[in-house]
Amino acid sequence: MADVMVTAWADGDGWLTVDTQEWIDERGEYSEHLTDDLRDWMDEEDHRYPTAEVLVMWAKARTGSAPVGLYGDGTCWEHNTCTVNNVLSDDIGFVVYSAGGELGDLMITTISGDGGLFHSPTVYHSTVDDLAEWTAYDCADGACADNHEWHVTFGWLLHSETSRGFDRPSVTGQARVPDDDRDRAYIACPDCGHALRFVA
Repeated sequence: MADVMVTAWADGDGWLTVDTQEWIDERGEYSEHLTDDLRDWMDEEDHRYPTAEVLVMWAKARTGSAPVGLYGDGTCWEHNTCTVNNVLSDDIGFVVYSAGGELGDLMITTISGDGGLFHSPTVYHSTVDDLAEWTAYDCADGACADNHEWHVTFGWLLHSETSRGFDRPSVTGQARVPDDDRDRAYIACPDCGHALRFVA
């Protein structure tokens, strides 16, 4: 699991981030061959941007059949992340699908640029058993020294299996900066106040 870092400017004002490449490396293995093949194919076919439709066309050209979606049927799963609402350190676009044959389960990232359009597709072989793990880009799991476990969803909301009541603490609200030292920033456990350490 990738370590999650706490960034906070002051008490009650902070967020969580994880290095995007480290997060990807936990779930996929970079394929230089397929990355080069995809980029060359896009040049040959005169596709400027790696949209989901283009990526599906490439997989179909290489395997002879259309890939299947994240849950085993339908279209591929695609999303553009935004660092305001997730723990990833970079804004990326990505597509996940099962291409079958020698291609297998793939995750293809693209980098934001060109006025919001994406470029530079990079292909990874998925190494997780459940492709749905690629959808957890805004989640993290944390625990404190007293073994209270808290989970982050939507990039900011804290919840616990043992917590009671309707008040849902937030990452921002639990951010603490001792002596205004940002290097010591942490997210306080809503149960006991000790620091939570997160992984994603």
